[in-house]
Amino acid sequence: MAALNSVDSVDYQTLKDELGVSYSLLTKHATLLEEAGLLKISKDFEGRTPVTRLRLTRSGRRAFAQYLEALDRLVAGLT
Repeated sequence: MAALNSVDSVDYQTLKDELGVSYSLLTKHATLLEEAGLLKISKDFEGRTPVTRLRLTRSGRRAFAQYLEALDRLVAGLT
């Protein structure tokens, strides 16, 4: 979510390489996030080459922002 929050979209291979994870792990997590409505996965072509692209949905960006706000509150300390 953090990596996707900084871009409009990213291709699968680039995200996999940047995160340093396996295809199966990224696919599993991306599928779960898509099922939750937080991520959109699309299949396109660049020339004749198939490319899978991932992007956060509006709900995904909102959920990530709420997550960061919660972390900020925790870092600020409990009162």
